[in-house]
Amino acid sequence: MRFPSHRLSKVIAVLIFCASWTCCLIGGSSAVWAEGRDTVTPVPRSADWWVKRHESINRRAQQGDIDLVFLGDSITQGWNNNAVWQKFYGHRKAANMGIGGDRTQHVLWRLDHGNVD
Repeated sequence: MRFPSHRLSKVIAVLIFCASWTCCLIGGSSAVWAEGRDTVTPVPRSADWWVKRHESINRRAQQGDIDLVFLGDSITQGWNNNAVWQKFYGHRKAANMGIGGDRTQHVLWRLDHGNVD
């Protein structure tokens, strides 16, 4: 079965999100879980550079015309505007919403505070 390209982009985005979410849940140490599941409690970071990056992501989200979203940490952020990104994702109306150093709780907070509104 072939998906239209716009539907395939959305399927890929969901699969990437689900895979990263599963890895984060499986990878959590038992010590973190014993302390009250810190990794699943949304919290922001306070560094000025982080707040600026979060706000720039929100501005991009508000512009709309996004079919594919990448959320994550420095690995995700590092994909932005390189040759591979341009070749495979640039034409798919993709938005890179990675922020270096983010952990699951930071990404969850960003989801609740405008990154995908």
